[in-house]
Amino acid sequence: MTTPFTIDLTRPGWSQRSRWHWFLGPGGPRRLAMVAGGGVAIVALVALGGALPRYLRYSTVIHAIANLEREVTVAGKELSSLRTNLRDLGAEARRQIRWSQTLLALSHPLPGTLRLDRVSLAKVPRQPQPTETQPGDPKPVDLVLSIEATTSVVPGGARLVEIANFMSALARDPVLAPRFQLKTWDVRPAQGGADQLHISIGLAEKRS
Repeated sequence: MTTPFTIDLTRPGWSQRSRWHWFLGPGGPRRLAMVAGGGVAIVALVALGGALPRYLRYSTVIHAIANLEREVTVAGKELSSLRTNLRDLGAEARRQIRWSQTLLALSHPLPGTLRLDRVSLAKVPRQPQPTETQPGDPKPVDLVLSIEATTSVVPGGARLVEIANFMSALARDPVLAPRFQLKTWDVRPAQGGADQLHISIGLAEKRS
């Protein structure tokens, strides 16, 4: 069997190739791979050219959102701190108002012969009842208004009557009575002065 072929006289040594030889010849796979690679590169460039501006725009938006979230977080922390400070300031202001009202209430029924030495408001531990607390609960305390005063000793019971009237006036005072009740009181000779009496009065805050 003979295979026909043609000879190109214009290019001696070259045989006439068909139109498919470029793809199907010995170098066809390599050429096809190069063409495919070039096509993929072109498609990638076109896709990158279309997606890159959108990506940059979205990246800018995402970055702005992240900055806004950080600013919101910082503002939330500052607002929480401000609320805490305002709450503390409000509590302190209420305490100052109550304290000034208490001192004013103490000055009204105070006899001229009685001298206030010390007025304090403190939390004092108290013995809880068996049904008041459960294991692990904080120890109960009483808010006690302590009043310490001195007066001179005179014959008879005039000073004791004045002290009793003073405690009775505290129990009826419109500012103190709704909040405090008489808890303890004591009258004894003052230390270092034989002609002086020391009076201690404790008013405990009423339990709700």
